[in-house]
Amino acid sequence: MADDIEIQGTCPPEFSKVQDAFAANFKDGKEVGSSFALTLAGEVVVDLWAGFADGARNRPWNSDTLINTYSTTKGMAATVVGVLADEGLIDYNAKVADYWPEFAAAGKQDVTVAQLLSHQAGICGPRGRIEMNELYDWDAVCAILAAQWPFWEPGTANGYHAVVFGHIAGEVARRAYALDGGSTKSLGELFSEKVAGPIGADTDYYIGLPEAEDHRVAEMLPVPGSEQLGSGMGGGKRMNDAMYSAMAHPPLTAHIANDRAWRAAEVPGANGQGNARGIAKVYGALANGGELEGKRIISQDGITEMTKEECFRKDIVIGVRMRWSRGYILNKAELYGPNPDAFGHSGWGGSFGFADSNAKLGMGYAMNQMDTNIFGDPRGVRLINAAYDCL
Repeated sequence: MADDIEIQGTCPPEFSKVQDAFAANFKDGKEVGSSFALTLAGEVVVDLWAGFADGARNRPWNSDTLINTYSTTKGMAATVVGVLADEGLIDYNAKVADYWPEFAAAGKQDVTVAQLLSHQAGICGPRGRIEMNELYDWDAVCAILAAQWPFWEPGTANGYHAVVFGHIAGEVARRAYALDGGSTKSLGELFSEKVAGPIGADTDYYIGLPEAEDHRVAEMLPVPGSEQLGSGMGGGKRMNDAMYSAMAHPPLTAHIANDRAWRAAEVPGANGQGNARGIAKVYGALANGGELEGKRIISQDGITEMTKEECFRKDIVIGVRMRWSRGYILNKAELYGPNPDAFGHSGWGGSFGFADSNAKLGMGYAMNQMDTNIFGDPRGVRLINAAYDCL
């Protein structure tokens, strides 16, 4: 059946290797439905989609199909903070408590915005168990995180804030925007207004999906036995407290992506609903000095500030060395191509987006069949390698 999949969209002859790689992922039985997009010098060049939006293979994957992108959403949240910083509303070196006074509690009074965004604040999840419906209560979750003690002295270690990153980054953005005299706006609203809207990605990526768009969302298809976030982590040993807090408070299963309540809520660390085109447009602008197709969202100086390296050490939660800037994964081991200065974010199951300013290249990939790789999903690696082969 995979041989019968029709690849749709646009791909110029000079990028034919990309279309071949995209088709090969289906031929190898690795995909059910997916999309891939590439921008070059601020223009969308490749925009491909194919397959099915459901496991029964009855619904075609269309040009406007959306899918949950898990932690790829974190890059979108970080971009909102970066845009507000570029506008002078946020200082990365300022204390989080300057914008969010309650955050100063329990030994966190000196945590900077930069430390918060680079997973060094030590609040990688609630210390006590919360249920999924509680995660959707933004104010309640932020109050819990603001009040709790960090798992380590902030700035001395980093541990992946797997689910709550978007809440803490988003609360800084919300508070900073309101302090400047603006009305209170959610992170999802700021993303639409400040990032996606100006570059025409507002119908291709959402943080908080309107019910009217729910029919566009594909069914997420987990890998049997790996449905729980953090499956296989800990190497068979007991999870440390920080890891357990990040991965199990609340316990997140891949099936949640198919729930309307999850899609409607704003969980900017994990529940962005989008497609490759939307992801690539955002990173395409960031790879091109902040501009896409003549529309600017941030200055080059702003991009330089938000991509400064903050730490490069073994992550307490993930267990591997992570090179973090202010909300983005900085390239290592050629995760995002050959440029060491490339930056982006990947999501549970395989999605990713990144920017390579040297090549002025932005990429996005989103799919509904999850894989078990945390980083470097072979489908994505194949697409990235093919793209660079075409340059």
